[in-house]
Amino acid sequence: MKKLYAAMIAVLLLCAAGTVVLTLLSPDRVPLHYNIAGEADRFGSRYQNVMWPLLTAAFGALFAALAKREQKKTEKSNEKILLITGVAALAFFTLFGFYAMVKAVRYDPQASADFTFDDLNRFVNIGVGVLLVVLGNFMPKARRNSVVGVRTQWSMESDAVWQKTQRFGGVATVAAGFLLILLSLFVPGAWNIPVLIVVIAVLAVLCTVASYRYHQEEERK
Repeated sequence: MKKLYAAMIAVLLLCAAGTVVLTLLSPDRVPLHYNIAGEADRFGSRYQNVMWPLLTAAFGALFAALAKREQKKTEKSNEKILLITGVAALAFFTLFGFYAMVKAVRYDPQASADFTFDDLNRFVNIGVGVLLVVLGNFMPKARRNSVVGVRTQWSMESDAVWQKTQRFGGVATVAAGFLLILLSLFVPGAWNIPVLIVVIAVLAVLCTVASYRYHQEEERK
């Protein structure tokens, strides 16, 4: 567990160090918002980049607090899952921040469209896909809790239903993650966010239905 806590701290330090470097390389005024055409329409100080390490640190503190809570309950498997998910999520936020800051460093006011939402949408889908693959691989190991896993009124009532639901949810979540990554390579950028919403919605429905069916099976025994 110590290595996972250390990994979380390492990601936070990387985020802070990278932000300092990219802030120093950025012009005094950087683009903060882009219109639908990909043109910068709002600018601000480069020092607003500090929001990225602050936001990342806030999420890190949340994951660490949740993990510590599970540690107090002696639920080591849940603690490990939260830490692994936390490290992956923090890495995603860090890369997202770096992406935005690199865009600021490379900003060319003479370019007609310095930014494209297609690239951003693909980045988000691939990032969420990787997070789902990571989470799905560890879901079957989760013990009944109120934080991680497929939590329905049926899975929370029984350890047997919980375990079966997490096994199904783990496989389905990994499949959904790989599907998002694959689709992001072929689907036009503008469609990536709708695809993300549909995939997550279908995943939620499938896991809920599976949980109910496992509950019914237990009731018939």
